[in-house]
Amino acid sequence: MADLSEQLDEMLQEIGGVVNLTIEEREEITQAGANVLAKNLKQATKDAGHYNANREIGKMKHLADSVDVGNLDGIKADGSTAVGFTKNDANHARIARFLNDGTRYIQGDSFIDNARDKSQNEVLEAQSKVLKKIQEKKRGSS
Repeated sequence: MADLSEQLDEMLQEIGGVVNLTIEEREEITQAGANVLAKNLKQATKDAGHYNANREIGKMKHLADSVDVGNLDGIKADGSTAVGFTKNDANHARIARFLNDGTRYIQGDSFIDNARDKSQNEVLEAQSKVLKKIQEKKRGSS
């Protein structure tokens, strides 16, 4: 498997080199990758046993249902899109970190790290497709 820099170089060769992108276009590209990662992270959370379908929800969502995509800090500066756990009803991000990394009292299972690693190629593919569409649109309007 090629490392990330090699994959990015291959992607640049496929689309014909470096492209000047607007912040909105960057956001569109990173959003595509973030959606893929979020889907895989939700599934990995369930697969790791951090989901109980029989639990009464009440005010607090399941950890897997608290995966969020977007500009989580509200700043739209560079077109990046984040994937993480919400803090709306509970600090799911903190809980997820404890489950992933472990504590003195619990063994971590690295479900976040594994989901991120396993999603890398799929994320790059999704981003590449959007980038190609943007590039084609720019060539057509020139």
